[in-house]
Amino acid sequence: MQRTMDEAFAQAIDHKSLAPIQAWLLVWAQNIEIARRLDLRSRYQHAQDVLATYDKHGHDDEEAVNRALAEISAVLDEAQQAVRG
Repeated sequence: MQRTMDEAFAQAIDHKSLAPIQAWLLVWAQNIEIARRLDLRSRYQHAQDVLATYDKHGHDDEEAVNRALAEISAVLDEAQQAVRG
């Protein structure tokens, strides 16, 4: 997270724009929202575990991978909506 924050600040300076910092803040706030809410954290971790299992063991269950990716996307969307109010 520190590295991406540093990159956002460097981009902000290079482009003379706060947009990179605002984008980083949104990602940071999403991560905090996921961490503080057990429901989101559990769903996110389970989906990551599914992806890690299939990646580690070389399984080719495309349907399970797609479901896990969709769940990660849904969790991120829900966290973003919560952050943006």
